[in-house]
Amino acid sequence: MNTTDDYIPVSLDTIRVGTTVGCDLYLQNCIDGVSKYILYCSGTNVIKPDKIEELQKNKVDRLFIRKEDQKEYLKYVESRLKHIIKNDKIQNKEKVRVVYDVAKNIMMDVFEDPRSGKQVERSKEWVSNAIDFILTNKAFLPNVISIISYDYYTYTHSVNVAVLGLLFSKYLEIHYEEMHALGTGLLLHDIGKTQIECEIINKKEKLNNEEYARIKMHVELGANILMEIGGIDSISFFPVMQHHEKYNGKGYPKGLKDDDIHTYGKIAAIIDVYDALTTKRSYADARKPFSALKIMKEEMGGSFDERFFREFILFLGSQGEKTS
Repeated sequence: MNTTDDYIPVSLDTIRVGTTVGCDLYLQNCIDGVSKYILYCSGTNVIKPDKIEELQKNKVDRLFIRKEDQKEYLKYVESRLKHIIKNDKIQNKEKVRVVYDVAKNIMMDVFEDPRSGKQVERSKEWVSNAIDFILTNKAFLPNVISIISYDYYTYTHSVNVAVLGLLFSKYLEIHYEEMHALGTGLLLHDIGKTQIECEIINKKEKLNNEEYARIKMHVELGANILMEIGGIDSISFFPVMQHHEKYNGKGYPKGLKDDDIHTYGKIAAIIDVYDALTTKRSYADARKPFSALKIMKEEMGGSFDERFFREFILFLGSQGEKTS
């Protein structure tokens, strides 16, 4: 028997007349405190104007989908993400949730099929839409912080790093074209981990020397995958290749130092570590932002470019917007 936990609410305003959603839509009916879900429209049927008008007239602002159909629904909203972002009827928090969940869905597919040019194109398109939203929305950072995933999976980490990186690049007033290239690189920065054994990626105990050497290979493996696919801006490779380089030269894969590390490599390194510290890992609990920044400053001294690290702290404290 289906229960409330089997269903997820979706905003009526994400559904467009004249389209097929691809998954069944349900109405929630509460009787004596018990929720029942009634099939409203089959996923193969075209959404008709009178059906939407009827719901609006009855002040119904959300429908429900089965949890198992969420992937199909997210592909549907991905195809019309630009329209959703521009729809003034949808609250900003709802838009942020949709943008974030669509990115997670894309990255799950990227990690399932990393050599697919189609998945990379979807990633680039998501970055374009996310930038358009970020540049016109002052409340993006506090909204995304409230929904960001604090359980560490490689795909959620990739999305977190991309979202925080795009918001930080807006704060730094990086130009649109470079924001897009940087955002694409941040979203795909760990694609090389698809080539590393799951036992190593998910190991709870400390990695031995052989395992650590293997996991360090993900950087160059990722760059090789993206080069094979093609169509990636050269700037996008800096976050991929340099997110484990350290300002003091003790990073990998090349042991680059100081300004031999590209600006976008420096930014990627800060955000990559910050997100890893503030999300729950198999071997460590999530730290609070202040605690994470303290660790980065005191225990990882010399790892980061001080100027960008200070800017990142100011960025987090400012809710993503410069005051002057």
